[in-house]
Amino acid sequence: MDIINWGDIRRGTIAIVLVIIPTVLLGTYMAPALQSHQITGPGLWQLKRTKVPDAVIEPLHELRVKPYFFKFRLMGEVESRIADPVLYNKYKKKIEAQISAIPMPAVEYIFLVTLAAYYWILWFSTRKYFPDGQV
Repeated sequence: MDIINWGDIRRGTIAIVLVIIPTVLLGTYMAPALQSHQITGPGLWQLKRTKVPDAVIEPLHELRVKPYFFKFRLMGEVESRIADPVLYNKYKKKIEAQISAIPMPAVEYIFLVTLAAYYWILWFSTRKYFPDGQV
């Protein structure tokens, strides 16, 4: 009487690698990947309260509430607007802390559709290797 045999270990490993890990990764990283980013007025006021010089804050007013899909593009635009690279490097972390995310509505549905597409591709591709449905 075998409690656990090699077939069970193989099926468990395949389930973990092909089903559980991709589901967790998609659930963790999909929502943040679909957000846009912006600098808001309250974020600029917070920079002012933390004693960031006006030479850094003034160019950022033009970027206020303008959405950017990637955070690094927004930071690149901030870097190009600030004339002094030394000031940018000094206050980069404070500026980055004031960038707020704009959540995408109904991101859960996009996650479910992506997950269903992944499972369909997984089922379609593993049919060749496991034709009888036995893993």
